[in-house]
Amino acid sequence: MSIDLVSLADAAEKMASLCNRCGLCQAVCPVYKRTGLEGDSARGKLALITALHENLTDAPAETLARLNRCTLCGGCKATCPRGVATVDAFLLARKALAEAARLSGARRALLRQAFADPKRTATLAARFAAVQRRMVTSPEDARVALAGRYPVPKITRPFFSEAYTPKEGDAPAAKEADAPKAEVLLFAGCLVDKVYPFVGEGLAGLLTDAGARVHVPKEQGCCGIPFLTEGDEEAFLQAVKRHLDLFSTQDFTHVVTPCATCTHAIKHLWPKVKEQLSDAEAALVDRIAGAVCDGSDLLAQLGDGPGLEKEAGGLTVTVHDPCHGRHSLKNTENTRSLLKKAGHTLVEMEQGCCGLGGSFGMKNRDLSLAIGEGCLARIEATGADVVVTSCPGCMAQIEALLRGAGSRIRVLHVVEILENPLDSPGDS
Repeated sequence: MSIDLVSLADAAEKMASLCNRCGLCQAVCPVYKRTGLEGDSARGKLALITALHENLTDAPAETLARLNRCTLCGGCKATCPRGVATVDAFLLARKALAEAARLSGARRALLRQAFADPKRTATLAARFAAVQRRMVTSPEDARVALAGRYPVPKITRPFFSEAYTPKEGDAPAAKEADAPKAEVLLFAGCLVDKVYPFVGEGLAGLLTDAGARVHVPKEQGCCGIPFLTEGDEEAFLQAVKRHLDLFSTQDFTHVVTPCATCTHAIKHLWPKVKEQLSDAEAALVDRIAGAVCDGSDLLAQLGDGPGLEKEAGGLTVTVHDPCHGRHSLKNTENTRSLLKKAGHTLVEMEQGCCGLGGSFGMKNRDLSLAIGEGCLARIEATGADVVVTSCPGCMAQIEALLRGAGSRIRVLHVVEILENPLDSPGDS
C-alpha cells in the first residue's frame, strides 16, 4: 500500500471515528429507507470506513461497491448531531478504494474523455445525439427518452453555451444607461447545456429583464463532481483549474447556475482543492465560491423584472427540492416566493430524494427507480398540475417516473414556469 493510500485511509477513518452510532442518519437516508439494510445507512458505511486499511488489502472492489450504494445527498451530514462529515469521508474512501482495487483505469478514462475537456464533451454529445435520434423513439414533446424504465436524456443541438448571444439593450439597466444591477457569469452545467438549453436561455432572459448583465463563457464544461464520485480527484482538480483560467478573465459579481448540484460543487467542493492551487488560484476559488448562487436566489434578490410580472391562470404547483438544495445550500424558500409572485397556487409535498443521485442512478438503476417511486407517490398525492424543481437531473428522473406511470402531472424547471407562465394544465 502506498503512503498516499495510507494517508487517505487515515483521513477517512478519522472522520468516520466521530460517529457514535446513534442511528439518526437512518431516518433520512433514501437508500436505507428503501432496503432496510444496515450497510446501506451512513452508520453502516462509516463502520466500513473505520476498518479501511483492512478493506484496502482484503476486498477493495466489494467494499467500494457497498460505498457506491449512496446518492451523496448529504442528508446524513445535515442530520448528524456530532457533525460527522459523512460525505467527505465517503469521497475519501472511494478514492482510496478505487486506487487499491485498480478499478479506475477504464472508467476514469471514459469519464475523462467524456467530461474533462469541454470541446471533446461537445463532440461526443453531438455524436451521441445523432445515434440517439436513430435508436431511441419518444414523443416529440418529451425531453427524456425512455429505454424500458430508464430515462435517457435527449441531447439537444445547438448547445446552450455555444449558441447563446446576449440581447444587448434589452435589459432595463441598458435602456436607462445605468450600471447593471449584477454582472453575472452563467454556469450552465452539463445537462442544461446539452439537454435543457431552453432552461439556460430562460434564466439568462429573466436575469437580463431583472437588470443584470449576463455573460456565458463559451468554453465552460463540467463542474467536476462526476470525477469526485468516481474517486478521481486529479481530474476534478483539472476541471476546477480549467474553469479558474476561464473565469479569471471575466468581470463578475455573481456566478449563477440553474443546477443545485453544480452550485453545491462550486460553493463547497471546489474550495477543498485550494491546497493544490497557487495563491492566486486559491483566492479566485474563494471569490467564486462566495459569489455562486442558484438562479432563483439572484432573481429574488434583484426583485421583479418584466418576466416576473405576468400572472398565471390558476396552476396548482408543487416543488421538489433537490437534495443539494435542501441539505447543502439550504435555499428552498426563494423558489416558492417567486412562484407565488407569479400567481401560482403552491401546495407542499413531502420532501425526499428522487433517487437519481448522478452516477448512483446508473450503477444502481433498479434501486434508483425504487427510491423514485416514493418520490412519484409524494408528487401525485399533492394533486398538483405541475411539479417544479431546480435540478435538471431531478427533472430527467421525475419525467421518466411520471411518464412511466401515465401521470397527467408535468415536471418543469422553475425557470420555465417563471419565464412562460402557463394558463391551464393542458398548456405546454
